[in-house]
Amino acid sequence: MECQSGPIPLAASGAPHSMFRVNTPGRLLLVLLLLSLIGCGNHDKDEINALLDARDKAVSTHDILAYHTLLLPDYADKAISEADLIIRMHNLFEQFDTISMTSDNRIIRIQDSEHALCEQNYHLRVESDGTWRQIYQREQIALTRTAAGWKISGGL
Repeated sequence: MECQSGPIPLAASGAPHSMFRVNTPGRLLLVLLLLSLIGCGNHDKDEINALLDARDKAVSTHDILAYHTLLLPDYADKAISEADLIIRMHNLFEQFDTISMTSDNRIIRIQDSEHALCEQNYHLRVESDGTWRQIYQREQIALTRTAAGWKISGGL
């Protein structure tokens, strides 16, 4: 393959030749398409953030019904079913008088139009008989878009 040096050939208009020519309306359409794709990602991330914040609130307020609405119907991940999760959370709520759950350092990756992954830290504090215990861990949560919005589909 030969490498040519020298001036870039110009078209009749005086502009450099290009393999990819996009007229002005085409450029505008391309820019609008890119902006809409970026906007969709931000809207999805906002919805996912709201969902995960609602999980923190449901756990902190012992609200099993609210927690259940956050899960994908027929949740099944690593041999844990939706029913297993609800029972586990119910037992946690029964075992501890006070629960506080917060999340931070959240990174959301939209995988495609229907799937996303979130990595975040969660801080769970529980109190029983005047004694506080806490755990601070990193988790990865899978999310799936449904007709009703984003739902937790794995990682719990």
